[in-house]
Amino acid sequence: MARPDQHIFYDTNKVSRAEQNRLLRKAHSICSHWWFDKLDCSESWMRQKVDGVSFEEAMAHFGERSLMNVIHRRGHIPLDEPHLEVGFRSMEMPVDYFLWIVVPLDRADEIRKGLEEKN
Repeated sequence: MARPDQHIFYDTNKVSRAEQNRLLRKAHSICSHWWFDKLDCSESWMRQKVDGVSFEEAMAHFGERSLMNVIHRRGHIPLDEPHLEVGFRSMEMPVDYFLWIVVPLDRADEIRKGLEEKN
């Protein structure tokens, strides 16, 4: 169990890829906002926001090697309010993509139900 000042990480490795896909889509349907970044080290060593991309275009990067995350953030830059962060890292080469979905805590149980906390 996390301390009150620590983030809570949920284990998404124990759910199927289809269930991960469903959770990402559910999170998008109830989110307060979302964004999509890329890491292209030939351009910059920092992630860069990708503007003008649709959610479906972002989801096209959710492949077999992608790593999904669900994290209960207890105040985290750039947001200082607690929220559920849902997303993925594509693990693609040479450009790596990141989807960030912010779910308000009053809807968080719709995503984390059935997920175990990581130790």
